[in-house]
Amino acid sequence: MTSFMAVETRQFIPRFLQQGDLKLLLFGGKGGVGKTTCAAATALRLAQQSPERSFLIVSTDPAHSLRDSFVHPPSLPNLHLLEIDSRKCLQKFKEAHAAHLRQIALRGTFLDEEDVARLLDLSMPGMDEVMAFTEIAELVEGGEYSCIIVDTAATGHTLRLLELPGILRQWIEALDAMLAKHRYMARLYAGRYRKDDVDLFLETLSEEVERLSALLCNRLHCRFVPVMLAERLSVQETRRLVDRLQSLDIPVTDIVVNRIFPSRTDCPTCREVRSSQGVELRRLASEFSDYSLWRVPVQSAEVRGPEQLAGFWRGVRSLEETYLATDLGAMPRPRVERPSKLPRSDVSLLLFAGKGGVGKTTLASATALRLAQA
Repeated sequence: MTSFMAVETRQFIPRFLQQGDLKLLLFGGKGGVGKTTCAAATALRLAQQSPERSFLIVSTDPAHSLRDSFVHPPSLPNLHLLEIDSRKCLQKFKEAHAAHLRQIALRGTFLDEEDVARLLDLSMPGMDEVMAFTEIAELVEGGEYSCIIVDTAATGHTLRLLELPGILRQWIEALDAMLAKHRYMARLYAGRYRKDDVDLFLETLSEEVERLSALLCNRLHCRFVPVMLAERLSVQETRRLVDRLQSLDIPVTDIVVNRIFPSRTDCPTCREVRSSQGVELRRLASEFSDYSLWRVPVQSAEVRGPEQLAGFWRGVRSLEETYLATDLGAMPRPRVERPSKLPRSDVSLLLFAGKGGVGKTTLASATALRLAQA
């Protein structure tokens, strides 16, 4: 595996930009690292270089920003966009199989019709995300698109999606266990048990789970691309993500390190950021030596619209040792000259919110520390 990765690193561009036999390409990582931009720019590039093929870019993030990234719907006839509503996917599943689920509940519990109806109306934790991903799997199997590019949610949500074959297996086992009493009674009084449409429903669902699991682990047709920043928290989260992907046997060959500052600059703040990035880049080269690491330069403006997306990958470069050797003297870290006053003593709850990657965690942690020290 390592030698294969070494060959990958010597490429001029990431392998996922060449598509090849890929049918499912997923981008994931910590909130705010640029997953949506990477996914959108990749989909656009693949569609432009292969006009004879059809591509679909999908968002599973509850806070959809994919359409905002394109500004307008993609104008290319071979590129399509879909933002999946996971709650609607679950509702669609319930409606399609309500009779089967109801029959299982009636056979496997002591609930009456009214109680079963209430049970089926309850939310199923995690199942909305599961059904969203099964819809993506159905799109892949449908063959309408040469490749489906997925802009996933933040790491925690993404891992739940990727772990869904195991979740579904447990769910199916629970449903199957609910039928055990009914099957036993049928054998006891009728001498044998004949499978009916409820059993076929569970068998079909099990087959779908196994196909989905096979797709996610297919090294020829599936690839997961972690996107990260050259920052300590992002490096740590990416390490956990890659380790989990490896344990799930989901193929990862390339890692994108986004928003790298130039090594030569007259801007004091940029020099400070670049110096900090240099430390993390050297750490990355050591920790992720089995993977192809790609650096993307920081952009002067937010990447939005087809023109900027089309140019996003032009600056991508392999993370080479010669680049890592460049280091700049550390500059004094800027401080807030006039910090605001502490909250009133009668304030018992402070909430920090905003878009992924804007610094909510840092602000919340710094505020908590300052309050504790006051």
